Amino acid sequence: MKAKKLLKRLGEFLDADEKTQYREFTATKKILKALKEKEDTLKEQLLITLDAQERSAIQTKLDVIYAQRKKGVERVKQLKELERSGDGDAKDK
Repeated sequence: MKAKKLLKRLGEFLDADEKTQYREFTATKKILKALKEKEDTLKEQLLITLDAQERSAIQTKLDVIYAQRKKGVERVKQLKELERSGDGDAKDK
């Protein structure tokens, strides 16, 4: 899956209400894993790329993916906290 599509799906997840987020919990983890793999691939490309302009474009993509993954991981942690606390807000809405 292309990084743009993965980022779009993560953005949709972050904008959804809590109930929807809870239902998409496992799907989000898969997206985050795919983004991590894409990030690793881009890091490898960055190491072998010599063209400064191309390196800059790759680094920009890496920065975006990193920022979005960070947001996604934080939200997944929040959902886990809700589940562990027995609050149930994410399930009952």
